[in-house]
Amino acid sequence: MIYRYGALCAVILAIAAGCNDDESPGTPGDAGAAGDSGAAGAADTAAGAGGAAAGATEPGGGGAGATVGSAGAGGDRPAGEGGSAGEGDAGGAAGSGASDPFASSTLLDLDDVKTSPETYTWFDFKPNVKKLILAGDANTQHIAILWYTVIDGGVGLHYHSKTESVYVIDGTQTDAKGVYADGTVYFNPPGSGHQITDSSGFFLLAYAAPPDFVNTSLIEAYEPIRIDTTAADLTTTLPFTEQAAGVRAYPVPLVVTGGLAGVLLETTSLNAYAYSGNYLLVLKGACDINGVTLSPGKLVVAKELAPQAYQLSASTGSTCLAMGVSF
Repeated sequence: MIYRYGALCAVILAIAAGCNDDESPGTPGDAGAAGDSGAAGAADTAAGAGGAAAGATEPGGGGAGATVGSAGAGGDRPAGEGGSAGEGDAGGAAGSGASDPFASSTLLDLDDVKTSPETYTWFDFKPNVKKLILAGDANTQHIAILWYTVIDGGVGLHYHSKTESVYVIDGTQTDAKGVYADGTVYFNPPGSGHQITDSSGFFLLAYAAPPDFVNTSLIEAYEPIRIDTTAADLTTTLPFTEQAAGVRAYPVPLVVTGGLAGVLLETTSLNAYAYSGNYLLVLKGACDINGVTLSPGKLVVAKELAPQAYQLSASTGSTCLAMGVSF
């Protein structure tokens, strides 16, 4: 009897094992998850016979979509276009198109910064002055936004050993060289220095070296390069030169040893123009940057201090004007 009972158990266990094999594709973990930055979520080989496969949503990747039936194999959809529910063999597949076009950059809406500043991570730079670091570090070269939290804000006298760039997002900044209003960008050369008074609003900064509040005795006589980017005749009064068909550029004449370069780029071309830099700011029109259409006030900033490669073109029917700054 013991022998027959043992044989019967063996048969039952074999049948049970066969049932488990048939159900294994239905295990949720068997489906291939969507890869980072939009990579295809290929399903496990074991999932090929059936079960529910769900494509996880990732930035730039395919949307989620579950189906019962054949496994969700890695799709070949463009970024952001996921498999829809119950779509037969391809259901639940994650798109395998292009990755996030700004994976190595930060995309910022300057209108949002000035209307909802409390949603950003600022630190106290000086009394009544806050700073938002976008790239780099406060103690090294960096790109940041400065916010005067009072209408008559100021910063004490300081020295710039390298070039400083300031773009007025909203408000005014005042120093001994004048008053800078909305849309103005100015570049202070190496050896310059200033005290800021009666200022308010938000400003985009690029420092090739941080401000020095100790060695102010090193400040030399200087004149900033000042550009009103809102001027209607900007692209006709400044000496823009052709770079490619439909693309013109005005390299800001900065001191080479200042560690900073600036350029204004105008394009009517739908063909991408390669620009390598640390940020691109859309000034006028509609600009396509890395294939994404951006309106004025949109800022793309490289997350690292090393310049990044960007593809710039005009949107259909528009003239794109952008400003680039690089270390």
